[in-house]
Parts: sequence; structure tokens; C-alpha cells
Amino acid sequence: MEIPFYDHIENDYNERDFRSDELLERINTYVENGGHVIFTFKSGFTNEHIQVRTTVQPGHIEKVCGVQYQMFVEPKNVKLTDHPYEVETEQNEVHTWMELLVPTTAETLARYDHPAWGDYAAVTGNECEKGYATYIGCIVSSELMSGILKQSLKRAGIWESEQTYSFPLIIKSGTNQEGKQIKFLLNYSWEPQTMLSPYGEAIELLSGENIKAEQSMIVEPWGFLILEIQ
Repeated sequence: MEIPFYDHIENDYNERDFRSDELLERINTYVENGGHVIFTFKSGFTNEHIQVRTTVQPGHIEKVCGVQYQMFVEPKNVKLTDHPYEVETEQNEVHTWMELLVPTTAETLARYDHPAWGDYAAVTGNECEKGYATYIGCIVSSELMSGILKQSLKRAGIWESEQTYSFPLIIKSGTNQEGKQIKFLLNYSWEPQTMLSPYGEAIELLSGENIKAEQSMIVEPWGFLILEIQ
């Protein structure tokens, strides 16, 4: 599996360096070598000195993203259309910022539902060499963002069954001294949380109970379970 991009970054990079031409070129190389990257609006917009780049936006990442734009506007009563994300009508919202994206080599993953801006892309995806770059040109609801991230993770081949669970149920992983995988199931809420075990045979270490695949488990409010995968 492709090593995460941030594992390649030296610890001495500071906040300014993450806007530099050098760092953006490294991101480009990461995508070309097989990495998957999600860019949000205004990525590449300025350099490390907060100077707006005079090249066609989004600047140095234009090639890997396969998209350009020359205009951005403030959205009013704008939604996304022609998209695969499963959200309720009231959750389909674009607010605060939207870039009018024109794909060059990218595919359009979502468009703006708007009488003037409907010809422009809102979210794009681009195959570049061995990798893939997703560009999100607007601010969307948390539900839409979850759909975009889910699709991107599936495309990268790193979507697993435990990722169907979300806050307030959080799953952490580790490995014990015997080399066995440990799962920490944490409930960050005042309500009990129920989940079906997405693992095979496991032992709940606090109670000693044997847990079967798809067995229902309850995590008490502000409580946790610790599973040792067999």
C-alpha cells in the first residue's frame, strides 16, 4: 500500500513551508507515484509569503488536479447536483465560498445547482500518472463532505467496515507485545452506542467475553471496550 504522504515530510517543516513551491511539487510527485490526495478550495492560491500566485489557479497543483479556475463567488441558495453523495435535501448546501472550476483533464464529480453557475464543476477528480487527485472547490455541509471523503477512501482502497462508524463512536487500533491487533472502542457521548463487530473472532479484554463476527456490542456512555483480535 502507498505510504501516507506525511510520513515523507521532515519534522522541520513549518506552517509557511506548506504553501511553498517546493512542497507543492512534492505533493505532485506523490500523486504521480501512486498517491491519493484531497485538495480543498484555495489550495495553491498563495505562496509561503501569503502572496497570491499569478499563474492560472490552482497554481502548481493544476496539472495533478486537472482543473483550472479564474473566478470565485459567494454562494447564495446553492446546492450540488449531478453527484453520487447520499444526503438529505436540507443537507445539500454550499456556503461562504465557491470556485468556478473548469476541468482540463479531470472528471466532474459534482456541479453547482445554480442558474448562472451550473456549467461549472464544484468537485473534480483526476487520474494523474499512477495516482488520483480530488479537488473540492467550495465549502459544503458536513454531510456532503463525509460523502466526498467516503468516495475518495473507497477509490484509494482504504475504506474498511469499521469506517462505517463515526463520532461519537471512535475506534483506535494498536498492536500488543504478542503481535496481536488491539481495537479500542470509545464512546464520546452521554448515550449508549451499539455496533456490530466488524472483526472475526475477538476477546473483550475487560470482561473476558468471546466476541463473534457481527455480534452486537454496547459501549456505555463515556465508556469503552477493548478487543483483542484472534
